[in-house]
Amino acid sequence: MIRKTSLFAAGTVAALGLTAWTGGENSHVLAQGDSHTIKFGNVISAGDTQNQGYDLFAELVSERTNGRITVEVYPDSQLGGEREMVEATQFGDIEMTAPSVGVLANFDKSLEVFDFPFIFEDAKTAHEVLDSELGDKMLAGLEDSGLIGLGWGENGFRNLAMVDRTVTTPDEMEGVKLRTMQVPKHIAYWESIGAAPTPMPFPEVFTSLQQGVVDGVENPYELLYSARLTEPANHLTETRHIYDPEVILISKDFFNSLSAEDQQIIRDAADEAIAKIRSLKQEVSDEIRAKIEQEGGTVTELSDEERQQWIDSAIAFYKEHASTVDTAQLKAVLEAAGNTTFLKAIE
Repeated sequence: MIRKTSLFAAGTVAALGLTAWTGGENSHVLAQGDSHTIKFGNVISAGDTQNQGYDLFAELVSERTNGRITVEVYPDSQLGGEREMVEATQFGDIEMTAPSVGVLANFDKSLEVFDFPFIFEDAKTAHEVLDSELGDKMLAGLEDSGLIGLGWGENGFRNLAMVDRTVTTPDEMEGVKLRTMQVPKHIAYWESIGAAPTPMPFPEVFTSLQQGVVDGVENPYELLYSARLTEPANHLTETRHIYDPEVILISKDFFNSLSAEDQQIIRDAADEAIAKIRSLKQEVSDEIRAKIEQEGGTVTELSDEERQQWIDSAIAFYKEHASTVDTAQLKAVLEAAGNTTFLKAIE
């Protein structure tokens, strides 16, 4: 069977001078002595916590395979946007990527449940749910798309960053042009509270904020800061409206070509990388907040009353949109997270 190759991936591979993995039903299984280079692309800035974790992954895989398998990490969207890299991983033109779950829901609709706002109260709760049998089952669903989920990475909680004012209540979002990802549920939530969500590719956001094309953006603190978005948008509000896990993906064809021993090395290294990323995320948040404030920005924490207003603003959204996803799975995630507010809303 001849497998088609995506134009993006073929061009990228040619430009980099790399040999593409040509997996498929006729591909051979790599012998224990065979060598291979894994191309691991992501959109996160070099040096951010995720890439520190991915670099650890590369070190561990090389060390534990005695250099037979090497991992080349390509940060900063060098191999394309998140969706492009997921497609390239499906085709086997690159071996690995780590998209946000919001983008990945385009490939596995069951993951759309994570696009609902205010599911998790804190990162500890999110980790417990994602690392449970329920989280494992959700990762397993990716195999139908030619992808294997090695584990749940972390981008963190998404927060607001505005150009010219601080927002503390959902009513203040009326008419605000807010850059969002191209994620239907994210867009629908912001529309439901009167905002004007404006999806655009991440590399365009800085200039759009500078030129007034958008009034604000929502992303985790670290990404806001490392991408310099806190220069034009330096009024931050800790809304924690979406917990944004990333999924570390590997091409199913490539993974199945490895020996059982090498597969386990890959899985164990991914687990250790995820543990490092989560640990670093806890440390870096306070540091970044301090840097933003030292550079003239403001970071506003919501009062309990203000946060409740944001949670209440999403009740109508849940009632309207719960039936458009796997409702049973949404309920299972909410139950595992101990979120009775939205469970009651969709009963």
